[in-house]
Amino acid sequence: MDQKKHNKFQQAFILLLLFTVLMGFIGMILQFLIALVLAAIFAGLLYPFYKKTLLYLKDKSVLAASTVLVVTILAVGLPLTALTGMVTSEAIQFSEKTTPLVKEILDEKISLKEQLPSWLPLQDKFGSINETLLKKASDATSAVGSWLVSSLSSATKGTAGFLMSLFIMLYAMFYFLINGQKLLDSFSSLVPLSKNDYEELMSRGLMVTKASLKGIVIIGFIQGLLVSLSFWLIGLNGPVFWGTVVFLLSAIPGLGAPIVWVPAVIYLMITGSMAWAIALAIWGIAVVGLVDNLLRPWIVGNDAKLPDLVILVSILGGIITFGPVGIILGPVVAALLDTVLNIYKKSFK
Repeated sequence: MDQKKHNKFQQAFILLLLFTVLMGFIGMILQFLIALVLAAIFAGLLYPFYKKTLLYLKDKSVLAASTVLVVTILAVGLPLTALTGMVTSEAIQFSEKTTPLVKEILDEKISLKEQLPSWLPLQDKFGSINETLLKKASDATSAVGSWLVSSLSSATKGTAGFLMSLFIMLYAMFYFLINGQKLLDSFSSLVPLSKNDYEELMSRGLMVTKASLKGIVIIGFIQGLLVSLSFWLIGLNGPVFWGTVVFLLSAIPGLGAPIVWVPAVIYLMITGSMAWAIALAIWGIAVVGLVDNLLRPWIVGNDAKLPDLVILVSILGGIITFGPVGIILGPVVAALLDTVLNIYKKSFK
């Protein structure tokens, strides 16, 4: 009995010691924790490409991992850096020009009522809400522009810290690509799960994460490009800025893109461009909406798809908690929760 008590006391002490040291270590690397998590996510997504490169280079793991990182930086990193500069510039311009533009429209007394067909009902109500609509649009646009500028600025503030986080993320990706499988095998011995449950946690977690990120990145890119192109053709200011906003919001199925192009239609109606307003509305419904209705189920799939409500709250919660990278981290956490819940249902049914 004394030996059993001694063993339990020893185990409890080891657990407490492990928890204390682990919390201390996490506190020490806290500023780099997001960089490490992103490195793990990106390494998991790039791992199939790494395996093909490794086979082509005859099992030279260091060269294969280096090749994957260089290709990723050239294909994604450089264009993203250039796009960030353009978006920041247009966001600053929007934040500065929105209020004067609205004031100019109000001074010219452009009325929504005057631009609408005479057969529409309740026309007398439109005139009174014209000024309110314009002011609300001004406030919303300024808020979006200010948030985007502050988010991009905070992401890169302190050049030394940003470069250090970037270096750690790239180095961690390099390490995870080479030693990822060994790390997962080692981690499995520390987790009190059966082999089947652990494999499901890894495989389904990665599958749901991939599906969520494909929905965000691919769908967001296509919808952002379509909206940006339409704004450019119409002559609206800041097409790159608004395309980026659509990219961020399009992760919300069926709701993200209309948040941008519907107010643009209203703005065109208010300013007298009724033909462009109708054209943009048709483009938004028939073309941009087609991406949500047809491409999203095909690209994301149904088996790994998270419920739309879960995607919405996870993205918004991720942005509030982690900033812009929450668009990626939020759905990843939700995907892990979905996987753990499936294991829970099997274990306790």
